[in-house]
Amino acid sequence: LQSLQQIGTIMTLDTVHLHLTDYSVQAENSLTIEPSPYKASTGELVSDFHLYTDNEGRQVNGKKAHWNTPHFQLTFAPFTKSLEGVSCFVQFSVPKVHYGNNYYSVGEQGSEAVFKEIEKELWEGGVHTDISTCNITRLDTFKNIEPEENFNSYSPLFGLLKMRRGVDRQYPESFLLRNSQQQFCVYDKIAEMKKRQVDISPFPEKTMRFEHRCMNKQKVQNVFGFSSVESLFEGGYLTVKKRQVEEWKDSLFRYEVEEVMSLGSSVIEQELRYFREKYKRNWFDWFLKSNGTRYLAEVAGVEVVRMALQNIEAEKTMVWRAEKTLEQARRESDFVRQAESTNKTLGTLYLELKEKVLN
Repeated sequence: LQSLQQIGTIMTLDTVHLHLTDYSVQAENSLTIEPSPYKASTGELVSDFHLYTDNEGRQVNGKKAHWNTPHFQLTFAPFTKSLEGVSCFVQFSVPKVHYGNNYYSVGEQGSEAVFKEIEKELWEGGVHTDISTCNITRLDTFKNIEPEENFNSYSPLFGLLKMRRGVDRQYPESFLLRNSQQQFCVYDKIAEMKKRQVDISPFPEKTMRFEHRCMNKQKVQNVFGFSSVESLFEGGYLTVKKRQVEEWKDSLFRYEVEEVMSLGSSVIEQELRYFREKYKRNWFDWFLKSNGTRYLAEVAGVEVVRMALQNIEAEKTMVWRAEKTLEQARRESDFVRQAESTNKTLGTLYLELKEKVLN
């Protein structure tokens, strides 16, 4: 029970995708074969693949084969780029196999035991392999933190902290940075579990989950310096924990607090310039009316708006008046909206996440 309370103080494994390189299939097995499609008029097979030959010499053909259990998903399928040859992959979540859910962290010994358990279940189902010889073709790691505020209070940060050449997606309860090689995902873990109708009573009230996903073998090799299961448990596990901290630092947490405030200021500055050019007289009033003080309070804060104004407005009196106008409007907005969000600045929120994720 004590180990269950370790909600994720260290980076730990989550989803693992393995390529079986050395295996045999028994005649008695748990595989389901998806038959090849054929033309109704002639009965001609459209795509028929040799999936495997079992230990009794029987050749099995079809579109693909699969075997899904509560612990893993196994697939025999033709190569994606070349239809000559078949690959066998198994995918599973280390925490889910170990605990029955994917919330808690699993240490190195527990993770190694999970891999052995998967190997055992494969053997019992008629697919014999030494799992240590498998190649890792996807490796996800995660860290759970208990944030001080609700998830939506941090959302403005994620719009600023983009991965180079990444595609960002922001949803009400999650944020995703991705390219073809990897993904960085941050989301409200408790909200996600509620959607899956998981009993959340044993878990903390608030959990923010940070996941890093290496999406292919080459990326796993580039990030960690290895791509085999054998290497993972021969010193590689410590490398994974170390490298994940570095990956998060490089992708989202490479800024100082002052730089984050400046990033927020530049976003607001672009909008301010638009309103000044369009409305000329009383343009800041139009800006407030259009965007709303609630937006400014949640996305930026008075300090960031002031920095943006100072960059485009030389008249100090105007900046002072605008700041006072915003402060008054924010007080009125806070009275109406009560405690839906937070009064903390972007810099304060950023520093909290940076310290909790990297330490």
